[in-house]
Amino acid sequence: MYYLVLILATAALAGGANVNRHLKLLAEIDNHIESNGEIQAVPAPSSKRFITLTRRPAARNAHRPGTTLELTCEAIAAPAPSVHWFKNDAPVYEYDKDSNEIIDSNPSSLARVSSTLLISRTDGPAQYTCLVVAGQGTVRANTIVYSTDSSTDTSERSKLVPLSPRILVSYKVFVDTIGNNVVLPCRVRGHPRPNVTWRTNDGLDVTNEPRMKVLRSGELVISPLLWSDMGEFTCRATNLFGSTEVKTFVYPARQSDTDG
Repeated sequence: MYYLVLILATAALAGGANVNRHLKLLAEIDNHIESNGEIQAVPAPSSKRFITLTRRPAARNAHRPGTTLELTCEAIAAPAPSVHWFKNDAPVYEYDKDSNEIIDSNPSSLARVSSTLLISRTDGPAQYTCLVVAGQGTVRANTIVYSTDSSTDTSERSKLVPLSPRILVSYKVFVDTIGNNVVLPCRVRGHPRPNVTWRTNDGLDVTNEPRMKVLRSGELVISPLLWSDMGEFTCRATNLFGSTEVKTFVYPARQSDTDG
C-alpha cells in the first residue's frame, strides 16, 4: 500500500517509538480485515482509494436505563473518512449545529478514524447505523439497541449524561501531502460544554503557532502541513467535571512519493 511504503522508507529517519507504534495501525491495511462478517480483498498496492471498517458495534446491544451505552466504529480510508450515525435511518446529531464546520478532506489524505455514539436513553428497540464516507465510497454497520427495562427515563437529568468530557470523534493516524491545508477532528461532548485545546508534536500550545487554529467544533486546522509537523498532536477536552485527551499521529507525505 503506497502510504505504508513511503512511511516505512522514512521511519528510520524519523525515529522514535511513536512512529513504530503507529506503523502497526497502518500495517493492518496489508492484511485481510473482516467486514460484514466476510473477508474483504485488500486493495492493490497501486490503489489510492479504499475504505475498510476495522471496528463495528455488536449486532445487538442491551441498554440499561440510567447508564450510557457507547457504540463505536473505526475505519481506515483514503481519502480521510468521516463517520455519520443514524437511528432508524434518521440522522443523529451529536453536536451543536453552530459548531459543525464542514471541511472536505483532501483526495491525497489517508486516516484511521474513530467515532463513538453515546446513548443515554432508549425508548424502545431501534436500529443504529454507522455510515463511513470516504470520497465516493461508503461502508456501514448496523446494530439493534434495546432497553433492559420497560420504563423510559425522559428526565432532564438523563439528557446531561455524561457530565465529564468525552472525545467522540478523532483520527488515530493521519497522512497527507506536505503543503496541503488539513483538519484534524476532535469532536467532544460534556456538560457544561468542554473547552478544547491542542498541543503540537513538540508539546506546545497551538495558539503559539500561526499556521494552526482551533475551530469552535474542536477541530484543528493546519495550514499548510509541513514535514516538521510529523508526530503526535494532542487534543484535550476539559470542563468542571474532569478532562480527557486523545492523540493523533500525523505523517506529512512528500508530493513526489504520493504521485508515484
